[in-house]
Amino acid sequence: MKTKKLIKILLPALVVAAGIAVGLCACGSGTQPEPKAEEPPKPVIDPLTGITTDQGFDAEALERRPIAIVVENSPAARPQWGMDDEKYSPDIILEGEVEGGITRTLWFYTDHKKLPAQIGPMRSARPPYIRFSELFDAIFIHWGQSHSKGDYVGAREVFKQDVVDHINQMSFTNECGLYDRDFSRPVSSEHTGIIYGDKVGAAIDEYGCRHKPRKAGYTKLKFNETAAPMSETPADEVRVDYSKRTDWETTVWTYNAEDKLYHTDNFQNNLVRDNLLILWDETEYIEKLDYQGSGSSVTYCDYALGGGKGSLISQGTVKDIEWKIQDRKLYLIDVEATKAAQEKADAEAAEKKDKDKDGEEKPAKPVVVQAKLNPGKTWIGWVSSNNGGKVEILKSGEEPAATDETDSSDQAQPEEVPDTEE
Repeated sequence: MKTKKLIKILLPALVVAAGIAVGLCACGSGTQPEPKAEEPPKPVIDPLTGITTDQGFDAEALERRPIAIVVENSPAARPQWGMDDEKYSPDIILEGEVEGGITRTLWFYTDHKKLPAQIGPMRSARPPYIRFSELFDAIFIHWGQSHSKGDYVGAREVFKQDVVDHINQMSFTNECGLYDRDFSRPVSSEHTGIIYGDKVGAAIDEYGCRHKPRKAGYTKLKFNETAAPMSETPADEVRVDYSKRTDWETTVWTYNAEDKLYHTDNFQNNLVRDNLLILWDETEYIEKLDYQGSGSSVTYCDYALGGGKGSLISQGTVKDIEWKIQDRKLYLIDVEATKAAQEKADAEAAEKKDKDKDGEEKPAKPVVVQAKLNPGKTWIGWVSSNNGGKVEILKSGEEPAATDETDSSDQAQPEEVPDTEE
């Protein structure tokens, strides 16, 4: 019994001593493993531009919602304030048809703390633009809105139905000083509305918008880590007509091989983009009779947001894509890569079936490969697939298709509907 007690007393001491001895031996022999170096954190990516935190993106912006700003595009509105800002040009510019054969633009920013000093001329909201902004869970900023009448469902009702946070100059207290007018140009007052970029954050607080992005998230585009051609198909010039009603003007982009950017002077500035994205979509024209009791009518253009074909253009090349909306998000699909991946999956499923003793057929699951843009700024052309939209993608030296000899500059240019509450 005394021996057992002695062992119990001495055993812990012996274990400790043995541990110390092993440690000393390890130190003396130089075989002690070095602590593993911690892996550096992965850079955070801007979901609208692909720019990383290593390249200057502020990761805290992901804790704030994107914003979408309606800016007009009639000739009297050009050049738009802030569009080609050296530091804070829009992350994405969407351009499409609204009414009367004119187009309008919607500017997206991931970070509302990094905006141009002045943005405008501001214009009123239209239903398709609201719905497109919802794909990014964006706070919508505008000056006026269309209202429902007859068969036409206006922006005012869409804001309510879809519960969209929006800041409208015509119903906003503007205590923060977001909205103003710039009378430096000899144009009518409807082309003078502006907002100040450094007031947007205060306006979001004043209106009481939700700050955090929705839990289900929003559209986050896919990007290459480094810029690369989309394909071997050249795209040195891109010419876009949105519909047969907007043929008084063609947006023309020209690729510059030196800076690897697309340039256009359509907005009376030198706007540059890394990516051009064409989305074909069905449109519908809806006539609103007796507009504001004037006896005349206005024909609005509505987009289906139904998905379809498209083109992704960058680095002087073009790739065919498809697009769809699922779970309130925009998805761009790489057609060629998806086909190749599906064929591979089908072949692997067939091979597995041959090896399977019972021969049970298990077809491969559908495969979708998302298209990747190059890091940088994007312009989206929203083109009618059923009402005369037209896109020409040309290689260097290639002439565009012959058109009517009438000079578009001599044609009567369409007018926008005044921004007034109906």
